Amino acid sequence: MTAKANHTFKPTTACSAPLVLFGVDSHGKPKAARFGKQHAGLAIRAATQLQLQVLASNDPKIAELAARLPVGRIHATGRTFVPFIRRDLYDELIAATANGSACSASHSGGSSGASGSLPGGSAPPLPQNWQEIGVGHLVVAHDDPTEGWYEAIVTATDGDMLTLRWRDYPRERRIVRHRNRIALLYPKAKPMPETGTPAKTTALKQQGKAAAANPVTSAHTLPNDWREIDIGQLVLAKDDGPWRSWWEAAPVEKEGDVLKLRWRDFADVPLITRPRLDLALICPDAA
Repeated sequence: MTAKANHTFKPTTACSAPLVLFGVDSHGKPKAARFGKQHAGLAIRAATQLQLQVLASNDPKIAELAARLPVGRIHATGRTFVPFIRRDLYDELIAATANGSACSASHSGGSSGASGSLPGGSAPPLPQNWQEIGVGHLVVAHDDPTEGWYEAIVTATDGDMLTLRWRDYPRERRIVRHRNRIALLYPKAKPMPETGTPAKTTALKQQGKAAAANPVTSAHTLPNDWREIDIGQLVLAKDDGPWRSWWEAAPVEKEGDVLKLRWRDFADVPLITRPRLDLALICPDAA
């Protein structure tokens, strides 16, 4: 999203080399990377979206540890941006944070069932259905036709009208949406996947395509529950770019609980693979 992609994050302290991004994914797998001083600003902004912690320190011990980490690829997407690392190396990094200075100490809002958890953080509650949505719940809200959907937290309700703040952009202006224009994340604990890691794709906004003006379309049906998701239905899937936005997609193949989807508004982008429970549901009453 334009405003959010250009959002300027100003750390309270200057970040000097080495700069390290680290965290865990939704399955608890550790990942980390080091970035040069010239990429510090971009790395910190991406850390906000990817819910990674940032460590900056001139301590020789941390510098030695950072030298053992892979170099982050600032223009990459998905796992190549901040690669997975060994658990023992990650444990050393966690132990060293007491001596470092966090440029982004903690990212607002915790994590959802569809994204990695913040170490030591607590996740906002997820509503079971659209009528249950209340203050404090984590949902997915549409920003504008060219920017996709983003996680948001409900701050107030007035009947069916909800006031929300963007989870990863707490300083952005608050928005108001009807509850039927909100998408839901899977609210229960997810079982471990039986197949391999979902395929990665590029950030959709970088494709330079124009998105449709209406977030839903009558060309697709909308499932009421994750168990109902089937070929040809419209759901939301998260892309793998650093801004981690959600976009409309429709399954074209399925194998058990693993679905292959086509982006609705980006026909030229390759198909993606996602577990069923990693998708978000658009309210069927929104059409």
